[in-house]
Amino acid sequence: MDSNVSFPEGWTAPTELTGALPRKTRMARGGKQMAVGGTLFLLCGSAVLLFCFREPAQEMARTAALRRGSSETTGVVTRQWSKGRSGEMVSYTFTASGVAFTGECSVPIGHLAGLREADPLPIRFLSSNPAMNHPAGWEGPDPDWWVPCVFSAVFPACGIVLIIGLRRDRQLLAEGVPTAGVVTKRSRGSRGGYAMEYQFRTEDGRVAEGSGGCWNRPEIGSTVCVLYLPQNPRRNKAYSELTYRVAQ
Repeated sequence: MDSNVSFPEGWTAPTELTGALPRKTRMARGGKQMAVGGTLFLLCGSAVLLFCFREPAQEMARTAALRRGSSETTGVVTRQWSKGRSGEMVSYTFTASGVAFTGECSVPIGHLAGLREADPLPIRFLSSNPAMNHPAGWEGPDPDWWVPCVFSAVFPACGIVLIIGLRRDRQLLAEGVPTAGVVTKRSRGSRGGYAMEYQFRTEDGRVAEGSGGCWNRPEIGSTVCVLYLPQNPRRNKAYSELTYRVAQ
């Protein structure tokens, strides 16, 4: 923290910030765009995540059921083929209590070699319902099932971050104390605009610091209006960068 920062004397807050707390707020245009984006990320990302997790979840549930009360027998491979993202597939038939049953599933990579039609294949089936079955030793989802789930989780996570950012902005505008901030550092943003760091003085005389992005090129040493929460000055932001405005 720079101890040589000179805070402006006689600084006055914008008129709309001088009223009684909590202030009435309205969402600005940028906030509305962020709300729409956050909602889309959250809903669409969650749908993709559920789709990716559905098949592994079904496999895990079937594995648990088979391990609780299953029997084993020897079936016969009837077909082997490729099925897009599911990889190599195999169909098989087996007999339980004199009744023929069929099934199909993806083949783990380690079991591909040497697997041919008419080969014997150990089958585990649910004793009370042989229609629920699976090749013995192949139970459970693909070991890498979590990879697409992790990538899919990025989108709803982004949506949550955006929505949390909106809520934090609203609280800052409704309850925040305005003060003069002095820009101490500036850099070019990676996605356009600028990133800045600033220092400000709280009501009790403490010096705190904050950072944020802005579209206008701030001069080092220039003054910006900062809003902060008295109970937690680390929660602060430049007034011009909030996604909410004071409702008139």
